Amino acid sequence: MRTHTLRATLMIAFLMALTTLGSAQLKPPPANPQMKLQGLDGKVYDLADLRGSVVLVSFGATWCAPCTTELRALEELLAEFKEKPVKFFWVSVERPEEITNAGLKRYAREHKLTFPVLRDTAEMVFLQFTAQRRLPMIVLLNKDGRVDAPVQLGMNSQPESYKANLRVRLNKLLTVRTEAEQ
Repeated sequence: MRTHTLRATLMIAFLMALTTLGSAQLKPPPANPQMKLQGLDGKVYDLADLRGSVVLVSFGATWCAPCTTELRALEELLAEFKEKPVKFFWVSVERPEEITNAGLKRYAREHKLTFPVLRDTAEMVFLQFTAQRRLPMIVLLNKDGRVDAPVQLGMNSQPESYKANLRVRLNKLLTVRTEAEQ
């Protein structure tokens, strides 16, 4: 009887620890995220300052297989939203010693990326949203430049389901009126 009770108690403690660990990966999104990043095109992008557009930011790495799968899905999704005020960005969290700008440009060209590729080599933007490196990570900003929670970690479904989920979120953000419009 004691062994059974001890096992049950340990199992409950283990499950609680797993739940806490999973939720501890994400931080509450900052009210006003600092999202200035250098693009491979030489421009500095302030993603939080693209007022009037919905902004999708995908954080990833060239070595991350789910990130590559996600990028294909995002390219397909981007085609659906090309006539709408939606901007897509891909942010590499890799350090310069992991991949050079030339290597990143080659990766973008090979994967036919049509949206800007940015770098967050020190992960200063990335770490505003999560304490651990788990990729890919999607951050959506509404038309007022505020984070639309939840931040999405990992590609936890098949590409069609993944696109359907993002499509719903993007369409919802497009219908919400900005503070300036109200």
